[in-house]
Parts: sequence; C-alpha cells; structure tokens
Amino acid sequence: MINRYTLTAAAALAILAAIWGYGRYRYHEGVTGTQTAAKIAAAAQYAQDVARINAQTATLQAKLTELENASPKIVTQYRDRIVKVPLPADCRIDADRLRNLQAAVSAANAAR
Repeated sequence: MINRYTLTAAAALAILAAIWGYGRYRYHEGVTGTQTAAKIAAAAQYAQDVARINAQTATLQAKLTELENASPKIVTQYRDRIVKVPLPADCRIDADRLRNLQAAVSAANAAR
C-alpha cells in the first residue's frame, strides 16, 4: 500500500515543517524581546531626563529664592545708606553709594 519512500518523505517533510515552525517561533520571541528591551531603555532614559529636570528645577527655585531674599536686603541697605549718609550739597555721589547703586542695578538685571 504505502510505500516506504513515501513514509520517509512524509516524515522528512514533517521534520522540516517542525524545524521551520520552531525557527519562526524563536524569531518572533527575539523580536518581542528586542522590542521589550528598547521600551525598558526608553523608560530608563525618561527616568534620567525627569531626574535631571527635577534637579534643574530645584536649582532654579533656589536661585529664585536667593534673588527674592537678596533684593530686599539691597533695597534696605540702600535706604539705610541714604539715612546715614545723605547726598552732599553739591549732589555728587560718593563711592560707597555708587557701589550700592551698581549692586542694586546688577541684582535687578539678574532677576529679569
């Protein structure tokens, strides 16, 4: 009935089909693994970016707080200087008053 060669050929085809199917299965596992690794790497990069931005935000907030605290001090120092050493009669600004004015202008410009 069924010849021995026919059975051998059918077995060989079955083995080849199994090998092909297994290869295809492993290929798709590899593709899925690569995509998962890429997603994990992207998430890690995102976490690093968020940490870097948070650090920069904290630095910026500290600078803003420092400027907010420094400006009233400069204004207070200038007002104290006006009371302690009023302008001379000939309206020439002395060196200390000029330094205080320049510091106030620099602080105001830096705050912009």
